[in-house]
Amino acid sequence: MAPHSCKLYLSDIIATMAEDNRKVSMEVNGVSENGFTDAPSMPWFGMDIGGSLCKLVYFEPKDITKDEADSEVETLRNIRRYLTKNSAYGKTGHRDTHLQMDDVYIRGRRGTLHFIRFPSSEMVNFLALAKSKGMANLVTTVCATGGGAFKFEEDFRREVNMKLEKFDEFDSLLKGLQFADAQNPSECYYWANPTDDACCSKVKYDFSNPYPFLIVNIGSGVSVLAVYSATDYKRISGTSLGGGTFLGLCCLLTGCNTFEEAIQLAAEGDNTRVDKLVRDIYGGDYERFGLPGDLVASSFSGFSFGQMNSREKRSKVSRQDLARATLVTITNNIGSIARMCAIQEKIDRVVFMGNFLRVNPIAMKLLAYAMNYWSKGTMKALFLEHEGYFGAIGCLLQFHEAKR
Repeated sequence: MAPHSCKLYLSDIIATMAEDNRKVSMEVNGVSENGFTDAPSMPWFGMDIGGSLCKLVYFEPKDITKDEADSEVETLRNIRRYLTKNSAYGKTGHRDTHLQMDDVYIRGRRGTLHFIRFPSSEMVNFLALAKSKGMANLVTTVCATGGGAFKFEEDFRREVNMKLEKFDEFDSLLKGLQFADAQNPSECYYWANPTDDACCSKVKYDFSNPYPFLIVNIGSGVSVLAVYSATDYKRISGTSLGGGTFLGLCCLLTGCNTFEEAIQLAAEGDNTRVDKLVRDIYGGDYERFGLPGDLVASSFSGFSFGQMNSREKRSKVSRQDLARATLVTITNNIGSIARMCAIQEKIDRVVFMGNFLRVNPIAMKLLAYAMNYWSKGTMKALFLEHEGYFGAIGCLLQFHEAKR
């Protein structure tokens, strides 16, 4: 894919957010104080429909006036109650309550952003739920980004008579990141002492003056963006070996069924039962080239000089070991690509994000250690609390900008 440059005008967005925070408008269900309908009707959603996971942000207004509450239709009240009173929707839908953002302003309205996720494979069930709750009676357009915004566009039109207002996923990603960091002082952090369980800790990182920085967005696949300013970025690399690869291989190798199950297996496994390390080849460190003995020299090729084609060796490998080796393989590959891109662009701050990192401290710590070790401390691996949701936030913001 060719590099993509874009003018984002994020400085304008930040200025708009600052202005919104200085005032609370009198808009009521899209009717402003001057009496004109100039805002989309409630409810407000932003969707990032990825290859594996759909991320949904829902804006719940908190500045509802008595008149608005009295005139609010029962359908809208039921939708708000259903989304905010539950943290699980069926077997696969979840609201990440710990990520909830209170007292945020969008288009002059004060409210709460809720973060909901479900597998993209469950889109048919999601549309059935939306139809049963009467959402189609209130909303005609939903803002969306990601590949699924194209893939499921006809399903939305056919099943619930909704139009998807599509936005570029990289534009949305960056707008969402900017918004979240402005709202949450603890959004960005790094791992200190990532290989020492006794001393390892999350440390807040000041991201107020971030440029330039690298984004490594780990979803089903991986995209690497170089961000030079608030108005300029380009895609410089990527790989098809991402979070979808990890989950797919784990399901095939271990029989697990969910990402959470795969991560749990990996947390209990030992990849050295599957991988060949530097010390298995050299008997210790390879000092001439600075390769530590515990570095993976060859993934899935077995320790010492034995190979995985040995039935005896395979019999000693557990499902947990296979999951751990898969996680280490994918993470090492991503870290290697990220480091080479950072060197190429002369950038020392690398921001890793995406749903691959959700409930996945093993991968984050591996990335933190690798970036620090191989750069001799000159590169910093950074992480974000709302990883995976920035695209959904960003397209919601763009939708409301377009309606101004």
